[in-house]
Amino acid sequence: MTEIYESLYETRALCPECMAVLPASLYADSQSKVWMTRTCPEHGETQTMVWPDVEHYQRFRSLAFPKVAPAVITETDKPCPTGCGICQRHKRKPTLVEVEVTQRCNLRCPVCFMSAESDNTDVPLEELRGFFEAVARTAGVETGLQITGGEPTVRKDLSDIVRMARDMGFWGIEVNTNGVVISRDLEYLQQLVASGLTGIYLQFDGVTAEPYRQIRGADLLETKLRAVENCRAAGVQVVLAMTIVSGINSDQIGAVIQYALDNSDVVAGVALQPAFTSGRFDTKRVVPLTMGDVVFMLEEQTDGLIRAEDLLPLGCSNPLCSSGTFMVESSVFDTEGASEHQESTFVPVTRGLSREEYLSLYNPDSPQGSVFLDIMENKGISTARGLSILIMNYMDVYTMDLDRLEECSMLVTMADGRLIPFCSYQLTDCSGERVYPPWGKEPHELSWGDAAMQKAEQGQSGDA
Repeated sequence: MTEIYESLYETRALCPECMAVLPASLYADSQSKVWMTRTCPEHGETQTMVWPDVEHYQRFRSLAFPKVAPAVITETDKPCPTGCGICQRHKRKPTLVEVEVTQRCNLRCPVCFMSAESDNTDVPLEELRGFFEAVARTAGVETGLQITGGEPTVRKDLSDIVRMARDMGFWGIEVNTNGVVISRDLEYLQQLVASGLTGIYLQFDGVTAEPYRQIRGADLLETKLRAVENCRAAGVQVVLAMTIVSGINSDQIGAVIQYALDNSDVVAGVALQPAFTSGRFDTKRVVPLTMGDVVFMLEEQTDGLIRAEDLLPLGCSNPLCSSGTFMVESSVFDTEGASEHQESTFVPVTRGLSREEYLSLYNPDSPQGSVFLDIMENKGISTARGLSILIMNYMDVYTMDLDRLEECSMLVTMADGRLIPFCSYQLTDCSGERVYPPWGKEPHELSWGDAAMQKAEQGQSGDA
């Protein structure tokens, strides 16, 4: 029986086995941990730990920015999360849209949710034009565009794809890559930059070899370091994307931040991504690594250079979905406490901000939906050299909160032109069955998404 010490609020969640939409309750236990619980009539109760400290959780929830609805929606009578597209229930506009250009990959990472197929499952160039047109029509060309896969650099025509997007008016175009190709082929990277590439989103899981062996299946440390050096040589900024797996590389968060600060002339940001499940699991009480855990790890592993209170929810999505800060050199941002960490010349621009001041700086017209640049402009701070730090709190079948999903601003382009939330697109049940098959893959005769919809229609699940 669930032992509840403090009831918080109600939402909607999923049964991990049948994907039925269920009423769910958020509560704090005797150790101040926050849990989400729901009970499926067929499969029983499932509990998921969603935050390590209720006071910190409630503080984040209180920092919700005004919602700017999508300009273009697609009406649907299907329930969440099987009726995405962007549907009429969605509450926030897109700020980043992913376009998958291939299912092929040159690695076989154990933690990856992509299929890593060896067959030629590439989206044809002319079909990609339709993808980009859909993004432009639905989200606008000012929205950030991320070209991903699979591994997009396995395509020899990637520079043509980037050029196509640039010619259509997209101004922020980054490639999500493992770095293998760009580490060994500077000319290839230079061609991408000449075609209009503005950033590299580089998988970067630590500063020693062991995390790569366990997470990526090979020692890729030197590959990653060479990729960063080639980005420097090509004059393109790079964001380090660290997939954090508890007990494998969760002790290297601080070291990755320090590496990024030491190379902030080319490293523009670090994206910390607690690993989420996308496969077979069998448990009724799930304790994942959460965004809240990473916030506190940052404080501990940076010796207070970054404090827990420095990390604030971003303005573009639900406050429980993403958070961050922006580090600037202390010589241009004189703030109390900046000298406490003598080994670094950087300090978070969010330090000491009141809740009211932070919320007041939000610009609803910002295509990226972030407030860090607004903060720096308001304080007269130069952004010539700094480091963005983001924490992404992705949801899986165990952590899926449909109220949060309706505020997603990171979307994926479907072959039929729909844009759907990233967490919907990657969603699998506890046996690994996908709700939304990737491009080029046929859905099963009866997907879990259809089964969940049938249950909803039959009154077996909560109102979606």
